Amino acid sequence: MSSKIKRYISYLNKFITSSDKRALVRELKKEISGKGVSHGVKSFLHQKVYAKGNKFRGSQQLKPFEVKKFDQKIKLSLPDTDQPLITIIIPMYNQLDYTFDCIYSVYLNSGFNDYEILVADDNSTENSSLLLNNFKHLRVIKNESNLGFLRNCKNAAAQARGKYLIFLNNDTYVLKNWLSELLDIFNRLANVGIVGSKLVYQDGKLQEAGGILWQDGSGWNYGNGDFPSKSEYNYIKEADYVSGASLMISKKIWDEIGGFDERYVPAYYEDTDLCFQVRKSGYKVMYQPFSTVVHFEGISHGKNINKGVKQYQIVNQQKFIEKWNDVLLHKSRNAENVFSERDRSGGKKHILIVDHYLPQIDKDAGSKCISNFIDSLLDLGYFVQFLGENQNTGNGYQEQFQKKGIEVLYGHEFDFYNQSYCDYLLANMANIDVVLLSRSSVCLPVLIFLRKNNFQGNIIYFGHDLGYLRMEKEALEKKDDLLMKSAMKLKEAEDFMYQNVDNSLVLSCKEIEYLETYIKNPLHYVPAYFFDVIKDEADYESRSGILFVGGFNHPPNSDAIIWFLNEIYQSIHDTNIPLTIVGSHMPQVVYEYQKRYPLLKILSNVTISDLNKLYNNTRIAVVPLRYGAGVKGKVIEAMSLGVPIVGTDIAFEGMPKDGKFLYKGANNPKDITNGIMSIYDNKKLWLELSDFGKAYVLENYNKTKMMEVFKNVIG
Repeated sequence: MSSKIKRYISYLNKFITSSDKRALVRELKKEISGKGVSHGVKSFLHQKVYAKGNKFRGSQQLKPFEVKKFDQKIKLSLPDTDQPLITIIIPMYNQLDYTFDCIYSVYLNSGFNDYEILVADDNSTENSSLLLNNFKHLRVIKNESNLGFLRNCKNAAAQARGKYLIFLNNDTYVLKNWLSELLDIFNRLANVGIVGSKLVYQDGKLQEAGGILWQDGSGWNYGNGDFPSKSEYNYIKEADYVSGASLMISKKIWDEIGGFDERYVPAYYEDTDLCFQVRKSGYKVMYQPFSTVVHFEGISHGKNINKGVKQYQIVNQQKFIEKWNDVLLHKSRNAENVFSERDRSGGKKHILIVDHYLPQIDKDAGSKCISNFIDSLLDLGYFVQFLGENQNTGNGYQEQFQKKGIEVLYGHEFDFYNQSYCDYLLANMANIDVVLLSRSSVCLPVLIFLRKNNFQGNIIYFGHDLGYLRMEKEALEKKDDLLMKSAMKLKEAEDFMYQNVDNSLVLSCKEIEYLETYIKNPLHYVPAYFFDVIKDEADYESRSGILFVGGFNHPPNSDAIIWFLNEIYQSIHDTNIPLTIVGSHMPQVVYEYQKRYPLLKILSNVTISDLNKLYNNTRIAVVPLRYGAGVKGKVIEAMSLGVPIVGTDIAFEGMPKDGKFLYKGANNPKDITNGIMSIYDNKKLWLELSDFGKAYVLENYNKTKMMEVFKNVIG
């Protein structure tokens, strides 16, 4: 308790000395007026301090969201279907201009057209039939008497034709792909009952990134007033509740539980109660940050909680507490355990992965490996965060992982250059159970910081391979003394990691045997990847050519293909066997060989789907590596797709082997050439190697084995 008091005093001093006190006081008063003194102050402190990594930032300017006003001279045609997938219910009591804009935004920004819009007019004094003049196929229901918000929604839902219902306030304006992103959650995830949008104010501030309910029945619109672009608000997660301002639910589930509970008539807490009821019925309540809605809060019912419909906010809170008291007893006290309460991850192991950048699974094998690790950790029910040294958020990969439920940490508070991420680690050490460090080149300072600050969790090191061995082999091949010195320096860093973590993961059977001779801390063999083995691949006769795959930021791949083109391919090309080279960061020098080899085809930065098609059309994959370390992803990938391989000893090193392992390395140009030619026109041998590869991958590189390792190491 004393430490908390000291922390609040520290924040108070920063508040007093801030040059932005007037704006801060306005925000504090707003919180107190809406939530009471105690909860309002706590909520304010959370927004200004706790949610920002214990760094006091004060008020900041934000760019307002663009809202296109509807020109009522325009006439538009909405989707026309008798059996829509989705019914969008817009409850309306006056505010006709806002309703026009709301419908217009749905028309512009849904990213999906299998829907109907049903405006539920609760006996407004304004003429809702005017909407029909501008929006063809719009449905309008006008109640003969005022039912109140809750009953108005239920009445409209009873007349909905969609498989899914969306309740959308008329004082909202939806942004790009709002609807398609909501539907995406239901299509991808199991046992989903409700999905809610990210709500933002027009001035650019966040209104809500899902809600938290506390033990005393009070609630937080998580992140209220903060920057909506921050990492903690931009991953798909569970929430205690989502706002009825933009809420999607299966019509089947709605009917099963009877919709909104009428004890909350006329309004307030009906959406929160619905979320709790849906969860009680065995379904998840999800927050979808990629569905964004501008909410002009207070337009419908005002902001004064002492008069009008708004006064039911306090009355219905007590009704909610009475109904759900047994559930609330298991919740945290107000403003405590925010780290896990914000996404209902309490009781789960919290894993922080640190690597050079987010996995780019179509670019390199190391990314494929880390991505497979992440999928295994998620399947085990762990909560996963990712911190990258390079925080390039504009390359399209970030969203892929956020949609899996990964909290990708980015922004100035996670910078590696000035080590600002250290503040976050200090603030959350008690919340993080495991830190998985990937690559000594990135994670050495992170490990030192964790040990210096007495981190009590499990620190796991994953080095991908013994990089110094790869560099040492390259130095010997090139007779480069400077490179050899770098290799020895790298060995020092890698050894430090292995010697100062709690557990290490090693991909190569050969490397784990070597490390066990001098590393005393636990070493665990883990499969490098898991692959789905293809069963319906193309037959032998329909295939032709040979294929080289590699990311050319990795020096061994560049060396391998240049060696192959210079020393090996000429005689193979002379027999009219084409070669396709595929990979990211393609060296310009490779293109020069097309003048020499007319059958050479070069493809850079292909998609995973296109790469699989290339494998499916080729007869042999070549892996002529002259140096390297660890396990080669391209080898296992080709085997999983039924493509025989010709490669050097290094291509097959580190893989589990027994007397039945069919591959032996070919280490000189003549042997590689003979290996290719012996398989290329020999259907019987080709089929034998193809079948062996698929069976081998099924046995040795599957998700179950990977998950077993993590379960054993993490618990």
